[in-house]
Amino acid sequence: MKSQPLLGTMVLILALASGNVSAAGRPTNLDIFERQLDTLSAKVASVLRNDNVTSLMLESGSRSADMFVRQNLLEHLLNDKFTVLNDSATASVVRVGVPLMEVSYSAPVKSHIFGASDVLRSMRSEYDVEISDSGRVAFAKSFAMSFQDTVSESEIPELEVGSYGFLHGRIESTAFLDTVFQPVLFVASAAVIVYLFFTLRGT
Repeated sequence: MKSQPLLGTMVLILALASGNVSAAGRPTNLDIFERQLDTLSAKVASVLRNDNVTSLMLESGSRSADMFVRQNLLEHLLNDKFTVLNDSATASVVRVGVPLMEVSYSAPVKSHIFGASDVLRSMRSEYDVEISDSGRVAFAKSFAMSFQDTVSESEIPELEVGSYGFLHGRIESTAFLDTVFQPVLFVASAAVIVYLFFTLRGT
């Protein structure tokens, strides 16, 4: 009969500790930006086909974000059977600019007695695309894309896999009361659990 209170205490501990289990298979920041570039590349390829373009020159800036976008766009265009040349005199020119690629995390939107808090992950990007032929601009458009979900603070290092700086976001500062209250609540809860454990065990 003494095992029932002990079992109840263990169930309580497991219930509290399991409140912050993160979902498996959450996309990384790199995954999300690559999905956005899949959409952008499909749009660029569609415009080129409509203009009967088969060969082109691809231009971009020299920042890490520009080179990342250029490489992804280049791979998509080659897979779509376009010929990419180094001479603008014999090909249409596709220019891609990247004004914005940004990741940020909100202040905690949900706290747990045990484990890390949940935050909102926000990702924004902007792409400027211009397609010209013999100096004539045939297409020019800016694309703005965004993504948002809720993640655990403990997941952030895994979500930011990759060496590009734009994959690593800033985290909004936590309110002072949260930084003080949560550790105090954790210690108090642990003390109550230990007290109940030994009290119920002795009855």
